[in-house]
Amino acid sequence: MAKKKMGKVIQMLSPENYIRKKARSLPVFECLVNTEWKEQGVAHVVVARNHTNGNITSCMYLVDLFCLGVKNTQYLFNIPEAEYQEKKEGMEYIVFEPISYTLAHNIVFAGLEYAEEFGFKPHKDFTSVTQFMLEEDTDEVELIDIECGKDGKPFFVNGPYDD
Repeated sequence: MAKKKMGKVIQMLSPENYIRKKARSLPVFECLVNTEWKEQGVAHVVVARNHTNGNITSCMYLVDLFCLGVKNTQYLFNIPEAEYQEKKEGMEYIVFEPISYTLAHNIVFAGLEYAEEFGFKPHKDFTSVTQFMLEEDTDEVELIDIECGKDGKPFFVNGPYDD
């Protein structure tokens, strides 16, 4: 009786599991924030990472620095760079400026920590997926002081989906 040859089984990860397990190992492609984030108290932060095939995985974080923290987050997984650029251009209502990864990291985690002081939880997709696009918040990432609240106090601004 002939032996069956056992082939190598390749386990494909879902986009969510890939981000959870491997995104931090990808090099940073770019980080962006809206130009008026300090004045508005709302930061649209983008962290994009480059795959070896040239594609991009990016996460966007909507951070309310005045009160609520990470209000929304979403990701684009392993898309061609041209498609990534098109998606950015499609957000024509936001004027982005490039920033360092360190500043992007600090904006997101400052908003997160400030909101937690008042019992506000981050968007569910942050805790389940998009937090893993960011490095762990340890002493390895330089601390930048990000002002939260308005005049030293939480300031709730009612958005279209807030109550």
